[in-house]
Amino acid sequence: MIDIDVIGQLLPNPITMLTQLCSTLVLFLVIKKFLWKSITGMLDRRAEKMQEELTASEQARQQAQQDRENARQELKEAVTRSQTMIEKATVEAKSVREEIVRKAKTEADDQIIRARGQIELERSQMQSEIHREMVEVAMSAAEKLIGEKSSEAGDRQAVDQFVKEVSAYGQSGR
Repeated sequence: MIDIDVIGQLLPNPITMLTQLCSTLVLFLVIKKFLWKSITGMLDRRAEKMQEELTASEQARQQAQQDRENARQELKEAVTRSQTMIEKATVEAKSVREEIVRKAKTEADDQIIRARGQIELERSQMQSEIHREMVEVAMSAAEKLIGEKSSEAGDRQAVDQFVKEVSAYGQSGR
């Protein structure tokens, strides 16, 4: 059979172990003497850089928050200004509309007054014309009655003739 030393295989050799510990100690001392300052310096610089980036990002976040607040405030002011402008334009438009309506009403009233004056003038002229025509007709009738006064039957005939002429004139004048 094969004889294997299991315990010898499981436990390390004390000389090998001591050699490995000494070499680890030497490596540790060399690293501490030559590399420790540069490694810690590099780690410190990295930590500082990370801190600076954190600070910068926090400042950027605060600036963004401030910009957002400024934008909200400007938007509110713009809305207020636009509402004011709309209200002012509405008031001005109403004023202009009222002025236009007032002018149109004044012009319409003036035209009505002129038209009434024109109608009154024409009515007056027509009444004057009718009066003149009536006088002429009466004179004409009187001339016929006086000039042909021979008998009652002739008078009746003249009056009938006069009525016929006035009726014919009245119908043709309409």
